[in-house]
Amino acid sequence: MIFESRYAWGRAYRDGALVCGRVHVTIGRDSDRLGRMPHERRYVTACFRERVDGELRAELVALVRRRGAAARRVAETLSPVEIVVDDPDGGRQHIVGRLQPPELRCGDLCDIAFAVRELAS
Repeated sequence: MIFESRYAWGRAYRDGALVCGRVHVTIGRDSDRLGRMPHERRYVTACFRERVDGELRAELVALVRRRGAAARRVAETLSPVEIVVDDPDGGRQHIVGRLQPPELRCGDLCDIAFAVRELAS
């Protein structure tokens, strides 16, 4: 069962350079992930809505086109992405992680949600 879903807008960066100007971010907690600490139950997905850098676009297409182990191998080679989320209270949240293959691969690239595997800080 999934609790505490939150939707927000943010921007994606790599090495300090903007790679996507508008990212729709979903942050939630999955209570079915037993045996994990509360902070490990968090999941993050990102939809890259507009102004996607050419290199990032090629990587997203590669993740969408491949399946299974091939897609996971591609995901492991990608550079981490930093997503800066603007909180409604005026603060900012930084999420650093590697993009993972999407569960649903249909539709336009801007409509596909990619899981973000957060890296240890």
